[in-house]
Amino acid sequence: MKPILIILRRSQVVRCALGALPLCATFVLAGGAAHAQTASPEDVAAARSLGTEGTRLADAGDCNGAIPKLEAAEKLYHAPTTLDRLGECEIAVGRLVAGTEDLNRVVRESLAANAPSAFVAAKKRAQQALTAAQPRIGNLKIHVDGAPADKIALTVDGVSVSSALLDADRPTDPGAHAVNATAPGFKVASDNVTVREGTESTLSLKLEVDPAAAASAAPAPAGTTTLAASGAPAAPAPAEGSGAPSRGPAIAAFAVGGVGLVVGTVFGVLALGSKSTLDSECANKTCAPSAKSDIDSLSSKATVSTIGFGVGIVGVAVGAILLAVQHGSEKPAAAAQAPRPHWSPWIGAGTAGVGGTFQ
Repeated sequence: MKPILIILRRSQVVRCALGALPLCATFVLAGGAAHAQTASPEDVAAARSLGTEGTRLADAGDCNGAIPKLEAAEKLYHAPTTLDRLGECEIAVGRLVAGTEDLNRVVRESLAANAPSAFVAAKKRAQQALTAAQPRIGNLKIHVDGAPADKIALTVDGVSVSSALLDADRPTDPGAHAVNATAPGFKVASDNVTVREGTESTLSLKLEVDPAAAASAAPAPAGTTTLAASGAPAAPAPAEGSGAPSRGPAIAAFAVGGVGLVVGTVFGVLALGSKSTLDSECANKTCAPSAKSDIDSLSSKATVSTIGFGVGIVGVAVGAILLAVQHGSEKPAAAAQAPRPHWSPWIGAGTAGVGGTFQ
């Protein structure tokens, strides 16, 4: 069979066998009329070769083999003749939504007044296939309970679906479909649904809380240490009841006050006893020299009693103030435990006081 040489602009050449002349002419015309597209000569030549082979397979009834070649040809260089055959083959294998969308592009494409007759024929052919296929498309309405719509991740046959399509008709190819829904903190909800041609199908899913996710989000037990995002150890969890300030300082102040009052009372009683003895020994306020030790003892006891009462009053007052401040405060206590005071009274010659340490 002798080949015919068809010469294109800029010395582009395509050799077509006489038997395949109509098929080859389609891509020759596509190359000439769609010259406004930006594509390299190599891309145009590859698209022509792929489109020719894809169309041949489609004519032979092998749409599964034709679709990859027609898709590749259309990506390299658009031609209505290629996209029309791609849409027809997609419909033939059950991909009605994708196929009708491709046919819609062909139908809606504006052609120039001098457009090649192959393009005009492709547009008419696309319209006929589109009219026949559109009524066959089904609709799938999906409803999901248990989580806010904007938190739900939805897939149909592994393809992500916008949450905006929840409770809305979604054009769907007829056949069986696997639907999955999930949200943070919830288990995956899955189900299968069969969509019939030209009908509306509905599917409802219920999201259930994932106990494992809830447990991982729960606060750590008291006394445990966790690692922060930076890798540094986090502060220990506060023990139960540590949200309020410690009452230790107030209690300690009351204890000191109590000790002071006891010391003051004891030495006050002793001082009164010494004074009563001196009053009986010192008639007319005149004391013998032997009473000097009793007078010194009276003075010491009176001094210790005075100091004891002073410390007691101050301790009780400080404890009351600390307790009032602690009761009115709503701020959490410091993470570190407050030092615990230890107090002990002391008495010396003519003096007395209270000493303490913090541990």
